[in-house]
Amino acid sequence: MRSRLAALVVAAAVALFASTGLAVRVARAQDAVSRLALPVAVRVDGVLVRAEAGMEALAEQVAGRARAALAAIAEDLPGLPVARWVEIRLVKRAENLARAAPPGRSPPPWAIGVAYPEDGVVIAAFRRGPVPSDIHSVVTHELAHLALGTALGPRAPRWLHEGFAYLHSSEFSLDRTSTLTGMAWTGDVIPLAELDRSFPANEDAAARAYAESYDFAAFLARRGRLSGPDDDGNRWPFRRFLASVAGGARLDDAARAAFSADLAQLFDEWRQGLRQRYLMLPVGLFGLAIWAVAAVLLVLAFLRKRRLGRATLARWAEEEAAAADPTTMPDDRS
Repeated sequence: MRSRLAALVVAAAVALFASTGLAVRVARAQDAVSRLALPVAVRVDGVLVRAEAGMEALAEQVAGRARAALAAIAEDLPGLPVARWVEIRLVKRAENLARAAPPGRSPPPWAIGVAYPEDGVVIAAFRRGPVPSDIHSVVTHELAHLALGTALGPRAPRWLHEGFAYLHSSEFSLDRTSTLTGMAWTGDVIPLAELDRSFPANEDAAARAYAESYDFAAFLARRGRLSGPDDDGNRWPFRRFLASVAGGARLDDAARAAFSADLAQLFDEWRQGLRQRYLMLPVGLFGLAIWAVAAVLLVLAFLRKRRLGRATLARWAEEEAAAADPTTMPDDRS
């Protein structure tokens, strides 16, 4: 009886092992089928660009610019670890980002690009919906994410990541400007302590967090060691701040060492500057609109005056020609 029971247990274990192995093989096969084919490959100085078929010319362009972009980004991270090898994956549509991502990675559904510093991989899409992206700006933005992640590891908060990436891609956004203007007028600024929690999965809901992160990081990069317009930091205090964070210093300690102020004080400075810069923006835009309308009216008045002047000159020429013609007689039928 015992031997029969043992045989049944062994048989059940073998069946379970076989079914589990089969399930793993099926899952791997399905994953392989779902992966996106990237047959194009371009290698330049430690950068590998892989892309979908038909993107050969774009892959060459991206590969040619990537090393220069990484060198410019590295200037903000002197002496810190850098990625020795970077793989950039280009896809035609944003919907394919997930299929090009490393196994187990899942980019946000609204993303146009994504970086995975742990894998040394950046993915960028040429198009999101009907609108083409600025692919070179997207790639540079994601390379900055990858470089900061390599240099600082998990110590960089989300707001610093997003702000650092913005500094190096520098894409202008009218939506972001309007968001910052609204925050300046209403005072509805996300507290720094809550900023990292303000990046929900929904892009629209995170717009304020992105705009604030971009602008605050730009403020830190411009600020000198001391506050005041006469102290131009030339980015060195900002770079010292990043190096201190990379070395394991707390954010406040790193800020004091670099800027002689903690993050709360720096954030208050930024908020005051935001109000000064953006409170007058609608007034300035209104004045610009008035100036533009006035300029158009002046141009139209000038063109009308010139047209009338030409007509008058033509009439005078006709009258002079008629007076000089002896065959022309005055009309005396009255």
